[in-house]
Amino acid sequence: MGETISVVIPIYGVEAYLEECLESVVNQTWRDLEILLVDDASPDGCGAICDRYGSEDGRIRVIHKERNGGLAEARNTGMEHATGKYLFFADSDDWLAADTLERLYEGLMKYQADCAVGACVTVLEREDGKREVRRGKGSRERCESAREAMEHVLLAGSSSCNRLYKREMLEGLCFPENRINEDEPFALQAYERMDRIAFLDCETYFYRKRANSITTSAFSVKMADCVYNSRENLEFVTRKAPELIPAAQYKYCKTLLWCYVNLRKLKKDHRAMELRRQFHKEIRKNRRMALANPYLGVSLKALTLLCQI
Repeated sequence: MGETISVVIPIYGVEAYLEECLESVVNQTWRDLEILLVDDASPDGCGAICDRYGSEDGRIRVIHKERNGGLAEARNTGMEHATGKYLFFADSDDWLAADTLERLYEGLMKYQADCAVGACVTVLEREDGKREVRRGKGSRERCESAREAMEHVLLAGSSSCNRLYKREMLEGLCFPENRINEDEPFALQAYERMDRIAFLDCETYFYRKRANSITTSAFSVKMADCVYNSRENLEFVTRKAPELIPAAQYKYCKTLLWCYVNLRKLKKDHRAMELRRQFHKEIRKNRRMALANPYLGVSLKALTLLCQI
């Protein structure tokens, strides 16, 4: 299939935003595309929009799922069907710059890298339809080793979107299903397989931050998934990259404390209070690890000590 890029787009409940996303993909300056639209049993008109685009563009393959399985499962389904040499994930309410895939491919070639990452622009979508654009501080273009990129995931987080991967590097890898915050375990394990990851100083991806999205909704018990993911990330790093254990311990302790504090907002929820008790025990158990961690700030260490009372 030559230099084909497979673009995987999981789709659910985004009828109002889907066309903007699809237009930005089908009109890419990089034309050799395989576009996989995974309709995750969306209850609105998304399925029909996918079929319309599929009938108009031979590069598009539409996969209709019979039941909703969540974002991770939809991405995994798209990966299973992808045949291109390179792989790119986009969320269905975001959009790409016109030359995103071309710029990322050029970055891969320039650095002979296994993955190329562009700069992301956050677009706050207000209820009145107005948008507020927030750009990051920017950073120099660079190429990192696997360990450097993994450390960045642990200390600052990561998305799986806005990255062009060599698909062969992801063989057998999948997103953890039935959880939120699935990007970080995937990115961490993907980077561990690679030699070089290029970070480019060009805006390639526009992340729409909606008032009712998972990432902006009020705290819920489901967000405890972040603790489970960070715990598994620590276990993974201990096996595969022990030099990064302090960074992985930092992420685990920080996430544990964050969830412990926020679960108090759900004091009328029996399950939430049970989780809070469990996390309190975990904080006490890992006191020494937290207090000795070089990355954990003074306020979080103080909170750790308070939990001993």
